[in-house]
Amino acid sequence: MSNQQKALLVGSSFSAAPIFFALKNYGLHVSVCGNVKYDPCHQYADKSFYIDYSKPEELMRVVESEKFDYLVPTCNDYSYMSCAPVAEKHGFFGFDRTEVANILHTKSEFRQVTEKYLLPVPRFKRQKKGQRVESGDLRFPILVKPIDSFSGRGMTKVNCYTELPVAVSDAIQASRSDEVVLEEFVEGTLHSHSAFIENQKVVIEYFVDEFCTIYPYQVNCSNHPSVVLDHIRTGVRNVINQLASALGLNDGLLHTQFIVSGDEFWIIECMRRCPGDLYGSLIEFSTGVNYADLFVRPFLNMPLPNESRELATKFFGRHTISIQNPQINFCFSHNIPAMNVDLVPLKSSGEILGAAPFDKLAILFAEFNDRETMLNVTPSLADFIRIRTQGDLG
Repeated sequence: MSNQQKALLVGSSFSAAPIFFALKNYGLHVSVCGNVKYDPCHQYADKSFYIDYSKPEELMRVVESEKFDYLVPTCNDYSYMSCAPVAEKHGFFGFDRTEVANILHTKSEFRQVTEKYLLPVPRFKRQKKGQRVESGDLRFPILVKPIDSFSGRGMTKVNCYTELPVAVSDAIQASRSDEVVLEEFVEGTLHSHSAFIENQKVVIEYFVDEFCTIYPYQVNCSNHPSVVLDHIRTGVRNVINQLASALGLNDGLLHTQFIVSGDEFWIIECMRRCPGDLYGSLIEFSTGVNYADLFVRPFLNMPLPNESRELATKFFGRHTISIQNPQINFCFSHNIPAMNVDLVPLKSSGEILGAAPFDKLAILFAEFNDRETMLNVTPSLADFIRIRTQGDLG
């Protein structure tokens, strides 16, 4: 019998591909689970399980029927949240306790913890299905969010009370748990902080600038290196260290989105799963660091490297190509003023391209000559893309 160790990768989409290959680099037999048979990682996998992994009982059944050495989540909340109770029961490495995972990946629970420890977040209140819709003492405009959504799904910005009941109803329909968060809208620039923690302290970190230009609450453009100033970086890092200590987080990735205005910042959300849309590839192109390898190490019971192995910092933008209304894709082109552009196509000619935030055509990475060009072009990358659809051919 083979002595090759076995890992189960929980997720099969293109975003999970770098994680898959990071596992293969360690000589592992890698199985993949996910219910879309034509997803990329099923094509690479040593073995596939076509299950709905958002249902923990289905994942538990697969794990208990096989002898996996490692369990590895991918790039959405369902993956991590289904893995957490399985890992807790069977002793897989790298996961927080289910109670802690619920806090970090449920917006209302996370807001309560940040309030308890006086961390900088927008003011909020919870709203459950069946309750009378009230804004309380929150100031408008208000963001209405399902407590368990990602990619901005089900979120609405409302400017007055008359708009609130419909927004709450829409958000509850997008939620699996019939609960939403009402949150004061804060103005500022959007950024992310990818921190790899060890002994509940940040030891490796990357700051990225982010922009939402097609769908209001889904990031479709980003760049590294970031414009975030040193004193804001220090403040964010201190908050993450405090949160990691308060929750007793395991070693590994803690990815955070935050908003900056002047000398203030607000934490919007934190997650332990890997960010999607090839976020890690942006870091890798810019710095030379293998982001996916950093992500998988704790799940393989391996320490983080003593240093980040940063080779250089190049100027890169990332763009997720998407549209506001569904169309049948024919082709697309670009005229981005960049040194190099790498494209990852996600749709073939003739395929239906759904509206953002539910679908995307491709992801591209643009390398710029200098920081100024990167900062000027990245927020408007969508303007340099031409998408031709079935309607254009007519």
